[in-house]
Amino acid sequence: MNIHVIKKEVRESLYANRGLWMILASVCILSVLCIVVVNIKEGSVLAQSDLLQYFIKASLFITLFVAMVLGASSFAMEREEHTLESLLLTPISKLNLSIAKYIGVLMVGFILLLFSIPYLIAVGAGSGLTLSALLIAFFIGVILLLAFSAISVALSVILQSSKAAILTSALVLLILSFPAFVQSLLKQSPVGAALLKIDPVACCFGLMNTAFIDKISIFAMPQYCLPPIIFAVIAIVLLEWSSGKVALKGEK
Repeated sequence: MNIHVIKKEVRESLYANRGLWMILASVCILSVLCIVVVNIKEGSVLAQSDLLQYFIKASLFITLFVAMVLGASSFAMEREEHTLESLLLTPISKLNLSIAKYIGVLMVGFILLLFSIPYLIAVGAGSGLTLSALLIAFFIGVILLLAFSAISVALSVILQSSKAAILTSALVLLILSFPAFVQSLLKQSPVGAALLKIDPVACCFGLMNTAFIDKISIFAMPQYCLPPIIFAVIAIVLLEWSSGKVALKGEK
């Protein structure tokens, strides 16, 4: 792996693709959410564990959305700005180029996860759950970030335009997140219950809920850990497969 290419892609993710502005916007949103949650948790009918879960879900969704937008525009923007040809003419393999862009997107996602630490500490103050919240947020955050970022970069390779790649990436995120937000409804149906067992986002939320309420170690719940990990592996394999299709024009 060429370290210079990785540095270039990280810089482009932060500046050329407006990643820095997305980070600043995300920090502003997290700040507002933190202020709201901290102000309502005193005397609220909701338990602090519930408030922590809501905040973690919001911060993860923001992180994944930003990462997928950057990933979806990684190759597509190069293609639209006619700079992809110069990259393909270098001795760097298509796989290494895909991995470099993938790492660039991941770095922005990791920065957002790090920025969420002080907010989680503020929201979890006095609950005794702060350390658990940080561990859980980073565990499920890293797994989902690895998976969704890989999917978005793969879509950027396959689809013809950045608009199509971004919209498709957002749709993938919404579809896979939807079961997690309607769990109470889906649990009433055998098909819905089966879907919740394999949906990666729903499993991550179930892991978080069980860890907070039952105080069980996340490593003692393989039924929640395995689906997201398998999903991440499949997404990375998809990225590796799509790297061979890097071209000046996306596929139809």
